[in-house]
Amino acid sequence: MYKFWIFLGIILATVYIAFIYHSSAIMLFAYAEAAFFVVSFIYLLIRRFSIKARLEVPVGISESGKENLVKIVIRNQMRLPLMRMKALLVVEETLSGRREKSWMNLPQAAPGTNYFSGKLTLKGAGNYEVTLKKIKIYDMTGLLSWNIRGKSSGKIQILPELHEVPVFLTSATKHFYGESDMYDEHRSGYDNSEIFGIRAYQKGDRIQHVHWKLSAKQDELMVKEQSLPKSCPVVLFLDYHKKSKKKSTVGISYLEAAASISFSMTDAGCSHYVVWYDEEQRDIIRIRVDDEESLYYLISSIMEAKWVEAREDLLLRYQEKYRMEPYVWALFLDQELVLKKNDEVLAKIAHKDLKESLSQVELLL
Repeated sequence: MYKFWIFLGIILATVYIAFIYHSSAIMLFAYAEAAFFVVSFIYLLIRRFSIKARLEVPVGISESGKENLVKIVIRNQMRLPLMRMKALLVVEETLSGRREKSWMNLPQAAPGTNYFSGKLTLKGAGNYEVTLKKIKIYDMTGLLSWNIRGKSSGKIQILPELHEVPVFLTSATKHFYGESDMYDEHRSGYDNSEIFGIRAYQKGDRIQHVHWKLSAKQDELMVKEQSLPKSCPVVLFLDYHKKSKKKSTVGISYLEAAASISFSMTDAGCSHYVVWYDEEQRDIIRIRVDDEESLYYLISSIMEAKWVEAREDLLLRYQEKYRMEPYVWALFLDQELVLKKNDEVLAKIAHKDLKESLSQVELLL
């Protein structure tokens, strides 16, 4: 915008000099400058309505510190190429509130649809929203410019670094039996609604478990083994909310701490639920974590959540909603990174030295 005023100032200065020296030649030069200014302005005005732009993010998941590809699609509806332009990208991390701006220089846009690629390096885990804020187009000299507002955006999820937390399982956790629609793949149990396997009869087997049709075919007694429901003895409550709209790195540390605790319990073979309050649904969200696939689904869901303070006590709300589902341990991680087991404070995790702090936490479950 400042070049516009500089150009206008040059024209006025030329007119002033022409009046002082009563020079018709300088005045003609001032007229030429003014004509060029008007033509350039009309050119940009026409160009403004002939350019359409949008942003595309080909890959929406990445890791911290790696380059992420973004594409800007420019549709030039005129037959003349657009010689010079640049795009303003705004990158915002929704959990911490961090926001950065960067300009991306674009080469010549030929008539038709043009694809321009750029790279963004995002540091720190989180859910990043990349917005094409505006496209700045220039006239043929590059002196005058016009801003075209952008409206498109894309999301890039930077996965958190997973740190190991020492987890030790007690017999109460290992042998916890509860209702579940998932079953253990390696152990038989007591649920006769699902068959774990069929084997030959052994001394001590109950006669009610004999598979009579198969026994008749095999000419020996065959027994049905019942399945073992794979229940969750541990519930991890995430009680995080933003205290203010100020930028903070605590949110990123909280995300890594929650993901690391869930990862470590999964690695130890402990199925668990992760629970938090969701503002959009006005209810608590519960996700079951058993394996790597469900763990990354949890991480993705946490990054997309809108974190606010729960209007009700998370534990009380959970017990009311899932009153028929018992558990052994309730873990709580609050916004100050204080980790509790039931009513016992286990640790105050330091967000500046997260890896070392988590390695010193012992989870006896």
